[in-house]
Amino acid sequence: MPSNPFTDPQWASRTVDAIDRIVGLVRDRTTRPAVAIVRALIFGSMAVVGAVFLVIILVIGCIRGLHSFFDIWWSRDTAVWASYLFIGVFFCTIGMLLMRRRHPQE
Repeated sequence: MPSNPFTDPQWASRTVDAIDRIVGLVRDRTTRPAVAIVRALIFGSMAVVGAVFLVIILVIGCIRGLHSFFDIWWSRDTAVWASYLFIGVFFCTIGMLLMRRRHPQE
């Protein structure tokens, strides 16, 4: 009986190949994009946390460097508040420049 699939010797391998193609298609359409999105989120958040950490360490280092630099001419107490004043003026100036660029002049 030629219509009976159980008598065909290639039936099992063709069935397995068809299932393998379907599973591969589903994996390519669903799992791989999901893995790529999750990896992008994880590595992006790690990069943001690392950048924030580096900026904080840089600011702390600048403040400590200014303490030591101003300590050459002034007493320790005066050098500390002078460095705080210098950093404050610096950040306020940057903030004012950024706020000015926020609204375009017409």
